[in-house]
Amino acid sequence: MNLKTLLNILNPQPNIGALEISDVDLKFIGVKENKLISYSVKLAAGTVRAGKILNRENFLSALAALYSQINQLSPESWRARKKKISIIVNIPDNAIYFQVFNLPALEHNLEEAIELNLKMISPIDFSAAYSDWQSVGEEVVNGHAQSEILGAFAEAKMIDEIDDCLKISNFVPAAFEFNGLALVRLAVEYGANIDKNKPFLLLNVGSGGLSFNLARKGNIYFNHFVSWQTTSAETREISIDVFKKIIIDEIKKVFSFYGGRWKDQISDIVLVSHGLDEAIMKIISENFSFIKIQPLALSKIGNISTDAVQPAWFSALGSVIRGMIPRSRDNIISLAKTGTQEEFFQHQKLGFIKFWRNSIAAILAIILIVFGGTDFFLAKTAVSLNNRAAEFGGLKQPEQEEFNKLKKEIENYNNKISFAEKVYGERSKMTEFFEKINNLAADGNIAVKRIYIQSLEAPVLINASASNEDAAVSFKNKLIEDGKFRNVNLPITKISRTDKGVEFTVSFNIK
Repeated sequence: MNLKTLLNILNPQPNIGALEISDVDLKFIGVKENKLISYSVKLAAGTVRAGKILNRENFLSALAALYSQINQLSPESWRARKKKISIIVNIPDNAIYFQVFNLPALEHNLEEAIELNLKMISPIDFSAAYSDWQSVGEEVVNGHAQSEILGAFAEAKMIDEIDDCLKISNFVPAAFEFNGLALVRLAVEYGANIDKNKPFLLLNVGSGGLSFNLARKGNIYFNHFVSWQTTSAETREISIDVFKKIIIDEIKKVFSFYGGRWKDQISDIVLVSHGLDEAIMKIISENFSFIKIQPLALSKIGNISTDAVQPAWFSALGSVIRGMIPRSRDNIISLAKTGTQEEFFQHQKLGFIKFWRNSIAAILAIILIVFGGTDFFLAKTAVSLNNRAAEFGGLKQPEQEEFNKLKKEIENYNNKISFAEKVYGERSKMTEFFEKINNLAADGNIAVKRIYIQSLEAPVLINASASNEDAAVSFKNKLIEDGKFRNVNLPITKISRTDKGVEFTVSFNIK
């Protein structure tokens, strides 16, 4: 057994799938036993448009049907199950806004500078949006190094509505991202015909429209989405001539934008299409002779074959790749509301506690059974020896010594059984204690970092973080109100400010 296997046993990593939400369907992809599993549910017309839920009841019904498929349940019985499914949520490109901007390569106050720039470039009211950023590279401008930052925005109301429906339906979001980000990740990391060191244009022709994704240095830098609704609002049909004109005009716009910002030339277009591959490649090659056009081909993802994956599932597959990244190393953009990641980690912590609670209970049960069987055997032996002693009117010296020895062994085993029963009782108390602390912390959006217990008589110390001082004080008050703790103390000197809020230490005794 290698170290990685041992660590996975001690602290199991969550199995995270991907859920892509489009205007026409829900697509789920997961990994099970080194194989891809996929399920989809069609959405009733008008349920979702550009990532926004227009009919909540229909959306919840579709999620219920998808959950039932994944867990192989009947649609009527899915609510009886409490099993949670962890996912990366993938929303359409036209539901988000993003932009790359440059900043001087700062060693200090970088996050403050980025936050200020996000507020300045946000295309929607910043107070009504969720935003995030990630570093995508560096550029030398006028002899000075500058950091390139990708900032993204989404309407908070839209994300909150999706997040609420997912939680009701037993799905746990680990992150929210968009089609283009997932597709570029898939192409860069597992594209069999991609040179990630060269800029390329990834064209995704989907059910919602055309999505142009510009990739440089292995990251997405620009997205331009053209909805079919804006081009065929009256007829709801697109002729081949109109289709050809849209592709040519939009590619020219993208090249014009690119040429005004960067010097290196684009020589490749990678196509992801649900059909008409040959027709699209012919249109592009005839009008842009300097461009090499080819469909996206995939290599294996580790031991997982991608041969059976259709292009319509590529975006969801890109999000599955993100789900394989350990949560501690996932610093990719997530357009989730504040606290979503904390809630995900809270869910994982409770799962970890339950796993070890059940494991310890099973081990102690086995120990009790072994000790009980041994005690029964030795008790019968003692009774047999006593009967023999009575029968022969007493024991000789060697027999007396043997009898005393067995009697002492019996007493030792009885002491061990008593100790095991005591340990089992204390285990139950400690499990209840940890669950109680986690529940109180979850209610107040408190992130518990460390719990120090020297003994049941000594004060318990909890190191934690919160968004502000009021949240820390509220957590202290909840401990007092609970009634199972005494001498609850939150010294002012133990509250310190950080970039993300405050860190504090609270102490108390267990009643």
